[in-house]
Amino acid sequence: MHSIIIVSHKFLTQPDDDLVSFLNKNRYRNVLHVRHSFSDAPDRCSYYSWYKEGKLYREERTGDYKKCIEPLIYIKELLFTFKWIYRENIKWDYYIGMDGLCVFFGNFLRFLRKIDKTIYWAIDFVPENRFDGKFKNKVYNWINTQGYKRSDEMWDLSPRMIEAREKFLNIKKTDYKLHKIVPYGVWLDRIKKYSYKECEKNTLVFMGHLLEKQGVQLVIEAIPEIIKKFPDFKFKIIGGGSYKSTLVKLSDSLRVSQYCDFKGKIDNIELLENEIAKSCVAIAPYIKKLDTWTYYADPGKVKTYLACGVPVLLTDIPWNAKEIEDNQCGKIITENKDNLINTIAEFMNSTYNQKYRTNATKYSQKFNYINIFNSITL
Repeated sequence: MHSIIIVSHKFLTQPDDDLVSFLNKNRYRNVLHVRHSFSDAPDRCSYYSWYKEGKLYREERTGDYKKCIEPLIYIKELLFTFKWIYRENIKWDYYIGMDGLCVFFGNFLRFLRKIDKTIYWAIDFVPENRFDGKFKNKVYNWINTQGYKRSDEMWDLSPRMIEAREKFLNIKKTDYKLHKIVPYGVWLDRIKKYSYKECEKNTLVFMGHLLEKQGVQLVIEAIPEIIKKFPDFKFKIIGGGSYKSTLVKLSDSLRVSQYCDFKGKIDNIELLENEIAKSCVAIAPYIKKLDTWTYYADPGKVKTYLACGVPVLLTDIPWNAKEIEDNQCGKIITENKDNLINTIAEFMNSTYNQKYRTNATKYSQKFNYINIFNSITL
């Protein structure tokens, strides 16, 4: 079995964690998982975990660089990535980077002949204005473009991503050395499903990074009307982020804080999945004018909801939203308050809810991680 490096920036669980789990279950010779805290994370530490034939061999965490200016943080990430990779005399077979900067590090290591092949597994595509300043956006696009063209393999989460790069960056499919669609998936076997009778009645759940674009505020603003229909309504909000304090203040100002359960970030993925699975309905109310990520990506939360057997309400932004609605395991909603309230009420109905729970479980079989990872060659 090969020796593989996976490097990512992260705040919440991402597909790199699932790939590491798969590789360790199959007892790959060496798996080195390097993580750098994302800008919205509580810290700016770097972490690594080294597995040998499926067992944890060594791990380490750096100090917190939160007070450093951004360029120094990226230099820190480069230095620690190189340090951990060079620590042992190993010639690594694959280096998988989850964003342009991580892949930039990998392509440099390939130039130094420390690794054989690089793979860019892109988990998002932001066509314009990823950052506030023009200079930072130019640097961001340049680094990503180098990764798209120079990596040995290019993996995308959704088919929209390759179309978007041609539209916005004039990068054609022939510019990649090798291209694959490797989408978000789920581990179906570990998730306990709940029937409508067993679930938490009249409970709506959201899971994700708390940013304005995620639309959680739309639900909170609708709660005064929802509780007229369901006095025992509960909105579970799982995750953290820069927008959380605004959401808490909003719930206080509307006097609905008792209906909002801010659970924070749940690090244990199995506990997270169980919290979702026992909910009645799930929601992903992306706001179109604010969301420059989701349209071109493959939002993992939607698939997690479905794999947990929970009907999902979502705005028409994810590439598979219509497919989800057509398979009757979820429904497309709008940002209109009345539409939101009426659809939530509709899905709290026992017969309707159970039908969609059954369909969600059936539909989720198509993105089982076992099948996805077995289809790629490493």
